[in-house]
Amino acid sequence: MKKLSLVVGLASLLFSTLVLAQESGSGALLKRASIEETILGKLEIARPDIQYGSPKPSPFPGLYQVQVLGGPMLYITADGEKFIIGEPYTVGGSGEGFAKLEDPEVLNARKKAVATLDIKQTIAFKPKSKTKAIVHVFTDVDCGYCRKLHEQMQAYNDLGIEIRYLAFPRAGIPSPSADKLVSAWCAKDRQGALTKLKKNETIPNVSCENPVAAQFELGGRLGVNATPALLLPNGKLELGYLPPADMAKLLNI
Repeated sequence: MKKLSLVVGLASLLFSTLVLAQESGSGALLKRASIEETILGKLEIARPDIQYGSPKPSPFPGLYQVQVLGGPMLYITADGEKFIIGEPYTVGGSGEGFAKLEDPEVLNARKKAVATLDIKQTIAFKPKSKTKAIVHVFTDVDCGYCRKLHEQMQAYNDLGIEIRYLAFPRAGIPSPSADKLVSAWCAKDRQGALTKLKKNETIPNVSCENPVAAQFELGGRLGVNATPALLLPNGKLELGYLPPADMAKLLNI
């Protein structure tokens, strides 16, 4: 009888120990940082001066991607210790060459962003005839290629391309470039004011409630790190100037 009691007592003690161990292990798992938290933590410790988007799985197995706001996309290991920067490409079959790899999630995020943009918050230049395609252009006023694009506005419009400008002061906020963009967005004649700035002319310094800071932040989240940056209807982002004929070809018009 004593032996039986001893066995029962030991079994009870062992069961209690296992339960405590399991509960302790569960607590440890709950406290353990996720891969996303680990990556973001490592990046923020290394460079707290940079703003990062949320880490998420990349098209490359084993790597995550993190968008630097106003900078490049990082392809980073799960431990947050190593990353690479560069444009991803796919390798085609015989004679197909290489093609830029577009992440479907990123494209969808950009398309959603385009869908929420209010034309009243942009500075739009519309064709006199039917609009065949709308391109949102993140622009600065002190950017040579931004000025070159603007000089050819009539040619874009003649091809049926409507240009809707979004503000992206490359020098950041606050900066003289940002102040110029604010003055353009707050002018009574916004098209005329922006055109003068792109011709290196001065306009009155005015301020009002404006979308410049919000558009700059949006551009950073969408991967804009240079101007002009062309946000196409399908969610693709083209960095740099495109002549009117090349833009029309890209838009299939």
